[in-house]
Amino acid sequence: MIRMMILRHTERGDVMASKYKFGQIMNPWFDMPDAYDDLVSVYRTLAKTADQRLVRLESYEHDENFKNATKWSYARAQRDIQQWSGENAKRFNTAPPESKSSLLAKIEDIKTFLESPTSTKQGIKDVMIRRAETLNKKYGTKFKWDTVGKYFESELAFNMDKKLASKTAMKVLGRIQKDKKEILKRIKEADAKDQKVPDKMVDKIIDDLIQNNRAELKDFLQNS
Repeated sequence: MIRMMILRHTERGDVMASKYKFGQIMNPWFDMPDAYDDLVSVYRTLAKTADQRLVRLESYEHDENFKNATKWSYARAQRDIQQWSGENAKRFNTAPPESKSSLLAKIEDIKTFLESPTSTKQGIKDVMIRRAETLNKKYGTKFKWDTVGKYFESELAFNMDKKLASKTAMKVLGRIQKDKKEILKRIKEADAKDQKVPDKMVDKIIDDLIQNNRAELKDFLQNS
């Protein structure tokens, strides 16, 4: 009997959670309800959808083109979740905050994640395509969309950012892409012996990368 009462209570909770549909809530013209119980219904609907997206993003870990899916909006969502529910929490759909103001604040955090392009696989791809087009046009590089994320999350990018202005880094990267075979050859030669640094600025930077970041540079070139 007790088990049946618990199940019925859970079912009533699910019905309450479905009072507001996801598309209805995410409509820019949607007005948040005033009653606390209605806000809980909104919260449950959004939190359930958000948690499903988090699980999907985690599942892309072994997809070569989307293995960084847990960066960007996912990472922010995890920070928000931990602020609400503690450092070990990983999901939004927990007990709702007791005060109306806190509940509204958590709903806004969930909406921020759901509205972020990088909360979905297609959204990540669209962002990378736009970023690749912008970089290629501005710096003469030849990025494919799936290379963009790999580069900006790579050790090579981190090390270049520490040493160079972004514009210079992109020019260097353009030269690296253009002379990919030659650079890989020079990396192989540098593994065996030291090389003298050429005089030209870009060549000097590339040579420095070969000398000090050859593993990261080789990894990037072979996977781009």
